[in-house]
Amino acid sequence: MPLALAAAITPTLFALQVLVVSGPRWRPRATAVAIGAAGVFLAYFALVLTGFSQLPDAGSGQHDRWHYLVAVASGAVLVPIGIWMMRPHPHADAAMERKVTGYAEHANPWVFLGISAYMSVTDFSSLLVVVPALHEVTNSAVAVVGKAAVVLFLFVCILLPVLVPPAAVLLGGPAAVGGLRRIYDVIMGHQMQVMGAVALGVGVVLLWRGLRGI
Repeated sequence: MPLALAAAITPTLFALQVLVVSGPRWRPRATAVAIGAAGVFLAYFALVLTGFSQLPDAGSGQHDRWHYLVAVASGAVLVPIGIWMMRPHPHADAAMERKVTGYAEHANPWVFLGISAYMSVTDFSSLLVVVPALHEVTNSAVAVVGKAAVVLFLFVCILLPVLVPPAAVLLGGPAAVGGLRRIYDVIMGHQMQVMGAVALGVGVVLLWRGLRGI
């Protein structure tokens, strides 16, 4: 669950979806954003799970050397990324906000599908964070139904940034848009630091657990 929630922290996708639901014709555009992200993460999940299912520890339920090597490798990548992202990046933050705002001005849902897919592919922190969680799934000795339920949970969590804004507007109406915009303003000013803190925290934990196991 901690890894799933960490993977769900994707400021750029959330910001794009907030801008979409704040504008006209938001339903088809928001749907396109969700489909674009879902398609990328679905393909990624399938690729990673297929690869991990070929490891010697697949289905064993035992944490052998492969389990800890995956944790160390993931942590070794996340820690330097997190440190770099936590440094001040005012120009990068401003550039990202202009990019997201510019994307939101397009009216064609197909454009939003492509933009969302691109943002998902380049969301390295979420893609890396979910790797150890997926390895836990293939390593587990529980029944396939149980594994499928966990994978579905992970999948829904990683899509929360594109699912929460439209759900909030559907349930709360125009009042929800104001709240989402306030959250958007906070996130866009600290997006790099938010992702960096998550990447660094998860990376340190994974390194610690992996090195202890090895």
